[in-house]
Amino acid sequence: MKIAVLGDIHSNHTALETCITHALERNVDEFMFLGDYISDCAYPQKTMQIVYDMNKKYSCRFIRGNREDYMLHHRKDSQEVWTYSSTSGSLLYTYENLSESDLDFFEGLPISGFYEKEGFPSFCYCHGSPASAREYLSGDKGKLEKILKHIDVDLLIGAHTHIQESVTVGNKKWVNPGSVGVPIGHGGKSQYMILHGTKSGWQEEFFQLEYDVDAVVKEYELSGLDQKAPWWTRLNIHLLYTGEDHSAACIMLARELCEEAGEEVNGLDIPEKYVEMAVKRLELNL
Repeated sequence: MKIAVLGDIHSNHTALETCITHALERNVDEFMFLGDYISDCAYPQKTMQIVYDMNKKYSCRFIRGNREDYMLHHRKDSQEVWTYSSTSGSLLYTYENLSESDLDFFEGLPISGFYEKEGFPSFCYCHGSPASAREYLSGDKGKLEKILKHIDVDLLIGAHTHIQESVTVGNKKWVNPGSVGVPIGHGGKSQYMILHGTKSGWQEEFFQLEYDVDAVVKEYELSGLDQKAPWWTRLNIHLLYTGEDHSAACIMLARELCEEAGEEVNGLDIPEKYVEMAVKRLELNL
């Protein structure tokens, strides 16, 4: 049994197509998608069309990530303010390019599941953790150990961190396939994995693939996303080419600078000038 496991696509349909082609060439039996299908890259509708096509053609399993949760929360909360800016512009652009059918699809997805097939050991899969799509497990062995103790299987597959890794705690293991769309590390190469299953267990095989990053970057301009989320776009382009992620540090610093200046921060609404100041303070070459 071979399962292609793909997580954190983030609207990068070009990288997704590369990973799917690679997996099909290796005759995988099933596909498992771990959420965060959309946001950050342009044309989320193209990614969603691939997802729907895959579901028709192949045996697939899908769960919801935190980015899908953001979209669903925005649909329900009329008071949430997203603007075309470096802090929420990518989210707003994504939301406006999704259909009600896309949102309904997200609504119907669980945040975790158990893989059970006769003749193979069962395992749990999720986006962040089995309890929360937003929970971050990379680098926190204590938290990971607690979570692994509370599941009745020896293998937990998770995503969310964009870091490809395998961690063993006692007789249990947590494995992350990395990110298809905006990967951290490996020089920005697209990441996914194949799980090889036998009666005795599962073994992960990691892949890092070259793909047409230039085409993805060009779509920021063609879609207008580079104007709707200017500094966020530059941070993402840097990540795509290098595998170096500075977005969280930059937005956190921008928030601090805004508050130090005595301006109120309303959710994600941080003035552009503070994001630009943060980029300069961090000495980022974007």
